[in-house]
Amino acid sequence: MKSSPEPSRPAVGWICLLLICPAIFLAACAIALPEAPTITHVVLIWMKHPGRAEDRRELESAALSLQRLPGVVRVETKRSLPPMKGQLRRDFDLAILITFRDRNALRLYEGDPRRLEAMRRYLRPLVERYEVHNLSNR
Repeated sequence: MKSSPEPSRPAVGWICLLLICPAIFLAACAIALPEAPTITHVVLIWMKHPGRAEDRRELESAALSLQRLPGVVRVETKRSLPPMKGQLRRDFDLAILITFRDRNALRLYEGDPRRLEAMRRYLRPLVERYEVHNLSNR
């Protein structure tokens, strides 16, 4: 029975070099790529009835459903904390933070019929007023 010949040391060296070099090159490329500019859309909400837990849950659920829209990276809801001693009063009831892939994704979101329907169905009936701020990581 014949045994297969073992590869020579130079052949093993070339094989290792061919496997390692692309891995190092790809790792260097990943490090060199700049972070994509994202946009954070902050909506501060003052509710008509801030004590109604069901209203808050509906707003939070509607906001989280926006995660499915194209270009949306993340959706979060936050509540305002009572001011600490010596701080200015922050009296909004709910904050919605939507992170977009880029500025174009925000533009598409603004005209998306699903967003407009959520505003009609939830924002207008449950919200007294709101403020919108757009922030960039650049």
